[in-house]
Amino acid sequence: MLKISNFRINDYNTFGEYREGKVYPVSKKFRLEHQSIRSVIEKNAVDDLRSSIKKDEQGYLVQSVHMLPPICPSSRIICVGLNYPKKYVLASSLGEHAEMILFSKGPDCFVGSDCPIIVPKGHAGQSLDYEGELGLIIGKPGKNIRREDAHKHIFGFTIVNDGSVRDWQKHSIFAGKNFEHTSSCGPCVLVNQKELQQETFLLTTKLNNQLVQKTKIGKMIFKSAEIIAYISTIFTLKPGDIIATGSPEGSGMSHDPHQFLQNGDFLEIEISNIGVLRNNILSYE
Repeated sequence: MLKISNFRINDYNTFGEYREGKVYPVSKKFRLEHQSIRSVIEKNAVDDLRSSIKKDEQGYLVQSVHMLPPICPSSRIICVGLNYPKKYVLASSLGEHAEMILFSKGPDCFVGSDCPIIVPKGHAGQSLDYEGELGLIIGKPGKNIRREDAHKHIFGFTIVNDGSVRDWQKHSIFAGKNFEHTSSCGPCVLVNQKELQQETFLLTTKLNNQLVQKTKIGKMIFKSAEIIAYISTIFTLKPGDIIATGSPEGSGMSHDPHQFLQNGDFLEIEISNIGVLRNNILSYE
């Protein structure tokens, strides 16, 4: 299985293969031909990416580089809300047959794996929540995509932490979901293959080594095919767009008392076959 990551080495942004805790940068020639993962997707250059990496390349430990989210500046990040059965009042009152809830996040919301999530300054910092989610990376562009064809438009899968400032979200979903550097994405993109059955992927979230979320992706209310089909009726999905498919029961708001993120916390979100998205939590300075 091929996994691709964005990262920075010595103040130089690049990308390459992610394998067993290391990253392997593409060649300089390949980097000149392809400015981003999006270019690789658009030009169907996955095989060329793999072959561009030197066979004797030793790679870099992820702890020795600056991991970047697999997001391009032009990427649209579309998120699905309330997409798993939940016990708390807001979700249960809407029911499982409600219309799909969508919102968007900007690229500046996100940091990469092994990078700090920043708790906002002031009152907003008192209700920063985590939400572990499966992210779909769009490959083939499309408008009015049929459900049965949706899988053809998925380039790969990643892990998303949809950071949410709950007190702001009460009066404005956009505000609560778009605080800078409160979300994370990574550590890689698992390139889609026919044999991958995303419904069997297991998602777990740990806060300070305590298990707080656990579910099979197959428990989503709106499945990936339905999500892609619905969003594509609104606008054309383009290569590099990311769809965060929703978070299961167990976010900080669902606990009594609430378990919102604080300075010094450590968050780990794992999805089988993809990897682990790890972030320290730091207060805004």
